[in-house]
Amino acid sequence: MILHQETTAVIPGQSRAQCDRPGCAMAPSKGPFAQSFAQYRDAGWLGTLRLPKHAKIPVPTGFTGEKHSGVWPEDSRLHGWSHESSTNIGLRLPENVIAIDIDHYGDKKGADEVAKAEAEWGPLPATWRGTKRGADNPSGKLLFQVPPGLRWPSHLNGDGSHVDIIHHEYRFIVAWPSVVSVDDASKATMTEKWYTPSGVEADRVPRVDEFPELPQPWIDGLQQRAKDQPKTKNLPDVPSIPHDVDPEKPWYINALVKPSATGRGNGNSLSVAGGAAEMFVRSGVPFEVAMALVLNYERASDNPQPDQVVADQLQRMWAKESEKQESGMTERTGYLQPRRGHFGYETRRDYMGKRGPESEIVPFSDFQVQATSVSSADGRTVWTVDLIRDDGKTFRDVELPAEVLNSTATLSGWAMGYQCSLIFSDDRAQRGKPGVRLMKLLRSQNPVECRVISHLGWDDTAKAFITYEGAITRNGVNRKAGVRPAKHLAVSKLVDHFYGFDKTEEETREVLREVLTFHDEEFTSVFTSWLAAGVVKGQLMQRTSMFPIFLVQAASESGKTTGFAQLIKQLFGNRAKEGSIGTRASIRDSLTAHRGAPVHVDDADDIEHVKEVLRQATAEGAVDKKGEDRTSTVRSKLLAPVWISMEGSSLLDDKAMNDRIVSASLPNPKGRMSLHDPTKPQWDDIVDLRNRYSGEHGLTIYAGTLVQMILKAAEERLSEFTKLRKSSGRHHDKMAILRVGARILSDVTDDPSHVERVDAWVSSQVDTGNENALTMKLIPAALMALGAPALPIRINQTPHYGVVSPVLVAPAPSEGVDAPSRVWVNVGNLAAWWERYAGNKLDPRTETKSALAEQAKRLPEMKGESSGDRNVDWIQAYVTSTVAENGKSRPRPRYQRLPDAISARLLDELGIGEGTDEKVSGGNKLNPAQSTAVERA
Repeated sequence: MILHQETTAVIPGQSRAQCDRPGCAMAPSKGPFAQSFAQYRDAGWLGTLRLPKHAKIPVPTGFTGEKHSGVWPEDSRLHGWSHESSTNIGLRLPENVIAIDIDHYGDKKGADEVAKAEAEWGPLPATWRGTKRGADNPSGKLLFQVPPGLRWPSHLNGDGSHVDIIHHEYRFIVAWPSVVSVDDASKATMTEKWYTPSGVEADRVPRVDEFPELPQPWIDGLQQRAKDQPKTKNLPDVPSIPHDVDPEKPWYINALVKPSATGRGNGNSLSVAGGAAEMFVRSGVPFEVAMALVLNYERASDNPQPDQVVADQLQRMWAKESEKQESGMTERTGYLQPRRGHFGYETRRDYMGKRGPESEIVPFSDFQVQATSVSSADGRTVWTVDLIRDDGKTFRDVELPAEVLNSTATLSGWAMGYQCSLIFSDDRAQRGKPGVRLMKLLRSQNPVECRVISHLGWDDTAKAFITYEGAITRNGVNRKAGVRPAKHLAVSKLVDHFYGFDKTEEETREVLREVLTFHDEEFTSVFTSWLAAGVVKGQLMQRTSMFPIFLVQAASESGKTTGFAQLIKQLFGNRAKEGSIGTRASIRDSLTAHRGAPVHVDDADDIEHVKEVLRQATAEGAVDKKGEDRTSTVRSKLLAPVWISMEGSSLLDDKAMNDRIVSASLPNPKGRMSLHDPTKPQWDDIVDLRNRYSGEHGLTIYAGTLVQMILKAAEERLSEFTKLRKSSGRHHDKMAILRVGARILSDVTDDPSHVERVDAWVSSQVDTGNENALTMKLIPAALMALGAPALPIRINQTPHYGVVSPVLVAPAPSEGVDAPSRVWVNVGNLAAWWERYAGNKLDPRTETKSALAEQAKRLPEMKGESSGDRNVDWIQAYVTSTVAENGKSRPRPRYQRLPDAISARLLDELGIGEGTDEKVSGGNKLNPAQSTAVERA
C-alpha cells in the first residue's frame, strides 16, 4: 500500500516551503503520523491523534470519550506531534461514522458473532476495512455512515464480546501506516492497511463521506443494546490494586490488597474495621453491612483471624462512633462540645452542688477546628487544622504548634490572627488550661500522622518529591501522603513554587519542547539537563559527593533572566518573576528550602560574601540559623542547587569553586527568528507564550506533571551515572551529572538531540585537575596587567610597583628560539606583586608566597632548581631596568617552567603571543611588551 509516503506533511496554517526549507530545525520527523496526518485531514478526518511508536496506547488525553465530545486536536498540537519520530496515528471517528471492530484470531471468534447478528438483522453492505492482519483474515474495522446524536453500545454482545462498536464517544481506531507490535515477547510488528469495499488493498485513504450507510435494522438492534449499558462518563475509574498494605493509604485502599499481602492481618483488619465503622455510622448504613465487609475481607486472607475476633473489633469501633454521633460531640473526652444555638465550642464542668451532682456550661470559643494531620518529632508536635470562623470563613491547613497550646496568651493571640476569640472565663482550675482542652479535642479527631519536613523537593525517607500540592512520584501525585513541607517556607517567601497537575504528559512535553527552542540550542540543552538533574538531586547525591553550581556568564541583554530563562524556571515550578542578589542570610536560608529547584543569584557584581556558603551548598553542608521562634538556633542542610547569572565572574579563579562550577556562556539572542514564522523575531513567540500563561501560576501549571515525567525517566537513567563518569574527581562528577540530566531530558522530550549536544559540550570542557589560584587567577592577572616580557624587567610605575617581572613568556633555552613559547613564573615575585596589586582583597589561604609555593608543588611536571634541569625546567636571567642600578650588580631571579599544557591553554585563552627579548638601551626605553603594559596601566 503506497500512499505517497515520501511527501512531506504540511501542517495546516504553515506553508510547504516553510516546512521544507534546507536546514529547517523544525522540519517534521519521519514516521506514520508525520507521513499521513495531512492526507487524513484532507480526506475530512479531523481527529488525527498521535500514538506511541509500535503501540496503540496511550492516546493523548482530552480527545476521546463522552467527556470530550466534539473536541478535535488544534493545528498547534498537530505541529508538535509531527516532529516526533516513528509515532503511530489514530483516528477519532466523526459523530456520523461508526466502526465495527472484529477480532477473529486465536480463541477470538468475532466474525462468528457478526454472522449471527447478520442472520438476525440482515447482511452488512461491503465497505472499507482497516486491518493489520491481511486481506484473507476477517479481522478489522468495518466503517459505516450513521445518523449523528445516537447512543451506541461499546460491544456487539456485551462484556466478553470479540466485536467492539467504536464511535465518536468511545475509543478510536489505529490506522495506516501505523506499525503495531504483535506481542512483547516476539518483537514482531504488523502494519495497518486499508482495503476497499471490493477487498483490494487501497492506494489512498478513505474519505469520511464515502462509507455506506449502516442498515436500519442494525441501527435499531444496536440502539436497543445501548440501553442496557451505562453511560461511559458514569463509569468510575478502577483503582490500582495494591500488592502490600501501606499505612499511609486509606483503609478502603488497603482492603483491596491480595490475601497474601505483607502487612495483612490483625493490624490491618483493625484499620479496616475502624474505617468502615466511622464511614458507615456517619452515613446511616446498617451495622450488618459493615460486618459483612470486614468479615469477608478477613476471611479472604491466607491466614484469617477467627470471625469472633473481627466481630469484637468492629463492635467496639461501632460503639465509639455511635456515641460521638449521638452526643453531637466531635471528641471523646467531654472537655469541649459545639455550642448549642451558637458557633464555636463550650465547656462543661461537672461538680457536686447543694442538691447533688450538677453541671455548668460556659462558652469557650467562637471558632471551630478540624485537625487534618499531626506531626511529632524531637519532642515537638505540630497540628495542621482547618479553622472555621463564625462567619463561615474557612482557613485551610493552618499550623498550630504545641507551644501555642502551652500558653493561654499565645493561644489567644493565635486565634486573634484569624479574627477569632477565646471567650471562656478564668476557669482553668476547674476545667484545665484552655490549650490542654483544645489539644484533647484535636486528638479526638483522629488526624493523620504526618511528618513535616523543612524543605520542598526530594525526601529520602518518603522517596518522593514533596510539594504543597502533594508527594510526587513516578506514578503521579499523592495528595494524602504522610509527609508535607512546613508552611513557614511559603509564609516567609523562602519558596514560591507551584506544581500543577492539570496538564497531560503530552501537553507538558509540547510546551517544554517549544521553550527549549527559545535560545541557543546548545545552551538550552546543557542548562535544562542541569535543571532536570536538579529534580533528582537527592538520588544523585547518593552517587556523588557534590552537585555543581551552574554559572551563566553573559553580556547585558543576553537573556540571562528573561525569555527562555524565565519560562524554563516556571516550567520547573518557580513562580518568582526574577532572581535576586540577596544578603548572605537570605541566600543561606533560601538554600535550605528546596532540594530540587535552584536558588537563582542574578546579576551580582560581587558574591565574595556568600562564596563559602555556595561552596558548602554543593555538598549539602549544614549551617546554623534562627528557628521559627526567632530565639532558638537550628541546624539546617544547604539543599538547593545554585544558579548564578552575571556578566563577569572571578569565581572560576578560585580552585575550590572552579571544581564545583559548570560554566556556560550565553550568546546574544538578538537576530533569532521565529521557527513558526521566519519573518518575525523569536521574541514574538516568547511574548505570545508568556501571554497565554499570564495567570497567577504561569507555566507552573505544567510543573507537577514535568517532575513526575523526570522521576519516571530517572528510574532507569540514574543507574547509568557510573558508566557516564569517565574518571575520578570533581570534574568528571559534574560532567556525569550533566550527561545523566541530558538523558532524562531526552526521554521526557522524546528528543535524542539533547544527549548529542550535551555529550559534545562535555567533551569540550577542560579538566583543570590540580590547577589552582596560581595558574587560574594570579598568573593570568599578571599577564593581563603587565604584558608578556621574555626577559625580567623592573618598572616603578603602576601596575608594576617596582617588582621584578613575576612571569615571563619565552621558549625554553634548551629547545631553541623557534620552539613554542612557555610560561615561566617566579613565585616570590608573583606573591609580592599580587599583594600590591590586590591590596586588601588578598586571600591569605591561597595567595601568599607559601600558599603559591605549595600549589606549584602540586602541579605535575613543575620542577624547581633542586629537582629540575637548568634551561629546561628552570631558567635564570638578568633583570633589565628603566632606572639606574647605582653601580650594583643586577639581580638574576630564577623562574620555574609551567607544565606545557597549562602554558598553551593560558596563552591561548588570553590571546598573548611570544614576548620579545629586545635589549633596553639608555636605561629608559621600554620594549614593545613593556610599553603596552605601561599603556594599560
